[in-house]
Amino acid sequence: MKKLKSRILYHGGSLPVPSYFQKGKITLKGEQFEISAKGKEAKYDIHIKLPLENIQTVSAYENKYYSSTAYMLKLEFINKDGKEANIDLEIRSFGKRGRARAISQFWAKTLSEK
Repeated sequence: MKKLKSRILYHGGSLPVPSYFQKGKITLKGEQFEISAKGKEAKYDIHIKLPLENIQTVSAYENKYYSSTAYMLKLEFINKDGKEANIDLEIRSFGKRGRARAISQFWAKTLSEK
């Protein structure tokens, strides 16, 4: 299987890190989904590796701001401690808005089918 990856901004969720926009990426390699994002300080960096079977639901949605729209991906999963967790990510795409929407819908479909 081809490796898939996209740029993201971490928006928030159940992770114990401050919820400010952290630039990062998501990657799908075989049966492993990875999320990584840099924090303002190293202690706030995010590195999550999830087996696909731990992902419960994935949805794509729009988050409207004053002058723009962000295309989001919401993941609900079982963390390494066996507890339910969630994370909200913004799909970043430099170019047309429709591209970011298509990428977020693609990720939701791809991860939901696994």
